[in-house]
Amino acid sequence: MSGRILVVDDTASNRTLLKAKLTAAFYTVIVAETGTEALQVTEAELPDIILLDLQLPDIDGFEVCRSIKATPSLAHIPIIMVTAEVSADQKLRGLHAGADDFLLKPFNDTTLLALVRNLLRMKVMFDELQMRGSTARDLGLAEMFDATETSEARLHHVVIAAGDRLAAQSWAHNLVQNIDCEMTTVQTMHDALDIAEAEPPDAMVIDLALGDQGDGRRLVSALRARPETRQTALIFAADAANAELAAQALDLGANDSIQRPFLPDELVTRLRSQLKRKELSDRLRASVRQGLMLALIDPLTGLFNRRYTERHLDVLIAKSSDPKHRLAALMIDLDKFKSINDSHGHEAGDAVLREFAQRLRANTRGIDLVARLGGEEFLVAMPEVDDDYVVTVAERIRASMETPAFEVEGLAQELAVTVSIGASLALSGELTAADLLRRADAALYASKRAGRNRVTLDAAA
Repeated sequence: MSGRILVVDDTASNRTLLKAKLTAAFYTVIVAETGTEALQVTEAELPDIILLDLQLPDIDGFEVCRSIKATPSLAHIPIIMVTAEVSADQKLRGLHAGADDFLLKPFNDTTLLALVRNLLRMKVMFDELQMRGSTARDLGLAEMFDATETSEARLHHVVIAAGDRLAAQSWAHNLVQNIDCEMTTVQTMHDALDIAEAEPPDAMVIDLALGDQGDGRRLVSALRARPETRQTALIFAADAANAELAAQALDLGANDSIQRPFLPDELVTRLRSQLKRKELSDRLRASVRQGLMLALIDPLTGLFNRRYTERHLDVLIAKSSDPKHRLAALMIDLDKFKSINDSHGHEAGDAVLREFAQRLRANTRGIDLVARLGGEEFLVAMPEVDDDYVVTVAERIRASMETPAFEVEGLAQELAVTVSIGASLALSGELTAADLLRRADAALYASKRAGRNRVTLDAAA
């Protein structure tokens, strides 16, 4: 996984060493010597990760970190603070400033590269989601959620999985006092997976040692393999002697790691940060889903549009193998719709189309595909039907449009609306939606030629 990493250190030998190690791992490295230069380079180059020395000649690392995290366009860039030694208070100060993790000199190569891979993986995911949301906004597909907006406060569900029951309960007690969350503690991997399956938690704190002589890394891997827990924030806990195992947990999918023993406030700060990041990720995912859905929906009627219909029809045809229960298509066109627009204006025409769509939905099944293909032309695709059912439904739709007449706000008189319908059924061996639609369209024009306000069934059906 390639990435651009900014190394900020006032000592040339440190910059050279870090650049050599990261370049050997195929990362692109940018360097800065001072805090001021770091801020300038970050804004100009937009690196994927920043390795930030705590002691700088002009501005200390805490202030640089705080400034970057306070800038909306830069706040999502992960920051690893690098220092020769760090006290518990300094670590908390750095986490509060927005640092994602700490790296102690002389650093272990395995830990360094695992941290970089883990944070880069999250950054790439965030960038991808943000790009999709931005594209949807640019295309006018949806009112997307603002990624910087504060979400509504809600009760988070957090699970602590640790073999030491007393330690798990102590961690849980401290977290509940500081974070609005519902807390569950478990001692075994089996119990953790059962809880995660029943109610996927927002976050889990996983100790290396589990009560069933399990390995916390296996739990991380299992949770990441399950779709329902793939987005759960995972914090892995291990002591200093097992730093390499913690690095492996990061590669397996843990979002963060914490070194035991730790101050209670450090776990609170790390968990709060992971929950905030998950909320942001969830909002971005929801906005992307909303944008994608609206890209498939006709905004005026709320029905599916042509883009979705053409793709989905081929899927429906592939599934209709029973000759007695085939896929049917109804092509529906509003008769003389242009005269409504010409006589009463486009607002009245739009109102008629919306009411038409509502009546269409009311006369079709939930499994039917109901779509607006464009203008006043609509389609109903009905899986698993026979000839008699198709004609019955088509006649019901036709009658529901004719009576009662359409009431349009602002118009004194009701509007008489009728429709012409062409129906076809998929033939044995028919492979594409185009053939089905072509025959339904021909039947529709037969209804038009015969005087409109009628249903014609394709002769081949």
